[in-house]
Amino acid sequence: MPDAGRFSELGEQGSRAVMEAAAVLESELSAGLTEAKAAGERLTSEHQVDQQEFDRLVRRVSENTHQLIDAVTARVMDNAAGEASEHTRRIAANAHDVLDLLLNLSSLAPAVANRAMRSTFDDRQDG
Repeated sequence: MPDAGRFSELGEQGSRAVMEAAAVLESELSAGLTEAKAAGERLTSEHQVDQQEFDRLVRRVSENTHQLIDAVTARVMDNAAGEASEHTRRIAANAHDVLDLLLNLSSLAPAVANRAMRSTFDDRQDG
């Protein structure tokens, strides 16, 4: 059974790394917020999601989040050795894979949303 003390220390190092990386990421995310607000306004005014605009937002989230994962991993790896280092590598690889899966699935959202909105709002205009 793994030594809980080593993983506890790894968790503390990870927490510090997350806080440092989050501070850097905050400015990137706030820049993307303007784009997200524009997409939200278009959604409420035009009742549609622009696929290209959505894809740009997804790319930005993907790039920023992958960078965050890498930054946290690098920071934790600076202080990890042996088994903890290998666990950190696996967790980082899994985090990248899960992120990619979720963002790939999200690419379906504009088509689904647009179909639902057309159905909802076109029916109201006809009646």
